Amino acid sequence: MRIIASRIQNSSIFATTALVAFSGAAVADIDLEGNAQMGIQGGSGATTQFVQDIDITFKLSGTADNGLSFGTEIDLSEDPGAVGTNDGGIAIFVSGDFGRLTMGDTDGALDWAMQEVNYNGAGSINGNHDGHRGYNGNSGLDGIYDGQILRYDHAFGDFKFAISVEMDDNTAPTGGFTWLDGTVVIVPGANNPGVTTDPIWGIGATYGGEFAGGTFGVGIGYQFSNDIATNPGNQGVSVLGLSGHVALESGLSAAVNYSVFDTDGDQGVHWGIGASYEFDAITLHANYGQYDWDVASGLADASGYGLSAEYDFGGGLAAQFGYGYGEVGPGTGASSWSFGLNMKF
Repeated sequence: MRIIASRIQNSSIFATTALVAFSGAAVADIDLEGNAQMGIQGGSGATTQFVQDIDITFKLSGTADNGLSFGTEIDLSEDPGAVGTNDGGIAIFVSGDFGRLTMGDTDGALDWAMQEVNYNGAGSINGNHDGHRGYNGNSGLDGIYDGQILRYDHAFGDFKFAISVEMDDNTAPTGGFTWLDGTVVIVPGANNPGVTTDPIWGIGATYGGEFAGGTFGVGIGYQFSNDIATNPGNQGVSVLGLSGHVALESGLSAAVNYSVFDTDGDQGVHWGIGASYEFDAITLHANYGQYDWDVASGLADASGYGLSAEYDFGGGLAAQFGYGYGEVGPGTGASSWSFGLNMKF
């Protein structure tokens, strides 16, 4: 192994390593990125306290002699308990003229295709602005099993599409599955290694372009499983989502999304809208979302809104403020807030 170069540029750490073998030579790039946060947080029913967090990501990539690109991304901020046979926080890919194939801790086709309403928005150190009960992160059915997803995506100019699958590996918790951002819980009973539920399939597509004074994009995705629980009979579930976003040269950005959920015939819908405005070193953001469920489902409607503001000091340092408020059914509102510094390395 021979170290070619190690350098620091724009507050990011890049290490380039050349690996020389008897059969030939290959070049691999290793990028190290970091994020740290410090501040204070609180909210209704919560004790005001200090908060800190750190996120370290390794990105390794290389190119084969035939031109294929390959690599992996390792997120060290993941819960250590999630890293094991399921490789939580790790995604591996190979790409070429045929497209890109990714396996591991990655988005399913629906989440890949849809745009969250926090588009070009300010962040918050504790995710308060996008953690309220009315927010939908478009994750669909991702993670109901072990979270290990296989996705293929390809682009034809401004048009892109993807397909994905997540398989039951018989390691699901016996207490049941939580999905749709915690809104629905499906309880399959005791997990039986001898009973395998159906895979979760996904398909998604996006299209984007430019117009005088800005850019736009739309996305559509669908995920489903014919049988997602180990109870007798079939428990089918599906999510269909559509999103759109626009960014103007004036600094204004906006996004909307709409999703339809179906659980064995009980349906619900979610819609969300968000807007952001960036001027000088300041970015402001606001969003609102709402879940509406059929009465027969027995599920409570939920709604909420989020606010965030950011001041960029430059060099990767920013001050952030976030606030979120959500309600589940009548008279069950809760709020949270945070303020502090976010550092990118």
